Amino acid sequence: MTIVYAYDFSETATECALGAAALASCLRAKLLVAHVVDPKVRSLAPDLEAKLEVATQARLDALAAQLRKAEPALDVGAVQLHGDPSHELKALATRERCQLLIVASGGHRGDRRAVGSVSRRIGLGSTVPVLIMRESRPWQDWASRRRPLRAVLGMSRDASCTGAVEIATQLRSAAPCDVIVTEVYFAPELASHYGLTQAPFWLSPDLDLEQLVERDLAKRASGLRGDGEVRFHPSVAAGGTANHLLDTAERDRADVVIVGQHSSLGPFRLGSVSDAVLALGRMSVLIVPASARALRAEGLPQLRRVLAATDLSSFGNHAVRYAMALAQASGGELTLVYVSDAQAPDWDDEVSLAAQLRSLVPPRWPFPVSTEVLFGDHPSAAIAAAAERLDADVICVASHGRRGLARAALGSVTEELMRKTQRPVLVVRPPEE
Repeated sequence: MTIVYAYDFSETATECALGAAALASCLRAKLLVAHVVDPKVRSLAPDLEAKLEVATQARLDALAAQLRKAEPALDVGAVQLHGDPSHELKALATRERCQLLIVASGGHRGDRRAVGSVSRRIGLGSTVPVLIMRESRPWQDWASRRRPLRAVLGMSRDASCTGAVEIATQLRSAAPCDVIVTEVYFAPELASHYGLTQAPFWLSPDLDLEQLVERDLAKRASGLRGDGEVRFHPSVAAGGTANHLLDTAERDRADVVIVGQHSSLGPFRLGSVSDAVLALGRMSVLIVPASARALRAEGLPQLRRVLAATDLSSFGNHAVRYAMALAQASGGELTLVYVSDAQAPDWDDEVSLAAQLRSLVPPRWPFPVSTEVLFGDHPSAAIAAAAERLDADVICVASHGRRGLARAALGSVTEELMRKTQRPVLVVRPPEE
């Protein structure tokens, strides 16, 4: 494992070099100190350029010796490059296949987003994780086990946070690290996502919604291993997502904020949050691109919660039979769903429909069974929301698989469902009629 430390001879970089060395030693990694020489040096006379290069290398070697003295077990190297700092450092990190690129930065005054700093350009354009180190002492104390590192882990609802969970696990596996796992969410958006009938006011906390958000937050962070306390703290958005993350970090005196970075925007993604956190944060920031996710063998998925949607026709009930087979194989839970297009829910009708759903399962079925009667004009949206609310591992639905006018006459619930949900969908085609 190799860690690259960007060194520009500044006071901040000199101080943070000890933190970088402590971090590398704790992770049992090689530390490569890199300095990028200003291209303007090329305009000097050749003899002056050569002398400057020798002097620069001597200072780099002296720093490497100092770091070896501070961390005797650490393998330290030093290299100088020529060109644009952000480009050269990212290229070096790629060539060395490094697992982390560390850049020291004391931050900027005023509107930091208006400052095109090297640290910001590196942090937002790297294909490897980048740690913008603000202070050295927290990392030294953590590596020497004088106290746990305190981290805030910002989560999103896509793959961009997977690498962030993995690198947090690496830190916790090396030495104790307390983590606050948080998601900043917009209440009406997620209420619709889960199919809650009473959408809360956008600033009002809702107990049912909070429980669902915390449940899914814990599930997405389930890969977090190692030593230290883990707390889950979802937060209702009342402004910029980055501000909420930084408020949490300030309140809990976090040493570092860890966020994933995705190349594009989309629903529930942190998107440009990493940019704002890097620009505004006073603590260290660890940015993990989605491409940095470790390649490892993953276990087989567990299909413990099976949802079957049917319209109670003989055609639709084929999906129930396959759902029963999946639930029986895993000994899991089976939920049967019917979507009614009635304008106003009627209690008697709901009870009758629920009874019809339950009758599809044998009386002595040994595993948990529940029923859901939903109301809405869009069956695919209702089914997708129910799957999110119930945390279904797979959705079973029947489809004729017809084309042309027959498909138009039957509707396209299955096709719409597959567009609306990210969960696995088993499409059952009944025998030819």
